[in-house]
Amino acid sequence: MAFRILPFLLLISIDMRAQGNGPVRDSAYAVHNLFRQRRGNALSEAGYGLAGLAGTAFAASRGQGAVAGLFTLNALVSSVLAIHHLGRYSESREAGVVRQYEQGWPLPADIRKRLKIKYFRPLK
Repeated sequence: MAFRILPFLLLISIDMRAQGNGPVRDSAYAVHNLFRQRRGNALSEAGYGLAGLAGTAFAASRGQGAVAGLFTLNALVSSVLAIHHLGRYSESREAGVVRQYEQGWPLPADIRKRLKIKYFRPLK
């Protein structure tokens, strides 16, 4: 059984070593991509919040109080998440993180753990 898995593990380790020897990726570029994508997601969440408010107004005008309450709850949750993410991934914080990184400081732990390989490539 172990002999069947061994070639697969060897292939994975060879591929990982090849990736490690490639060109060094620019972490500042990845940070910019991370912040840009997270801000876009926050704006989408804000759009859901506004749609929930529109649904609330529509349901309230129809006399459906329970549905209006559900839409209001959805709108509040989406709006609070959007505001939190917009603050957390603001352009000013992005500029500060990148400036400190370029001065030799390490990236903050919360940013470092969110950086994935996809942020080192151009976003679609």
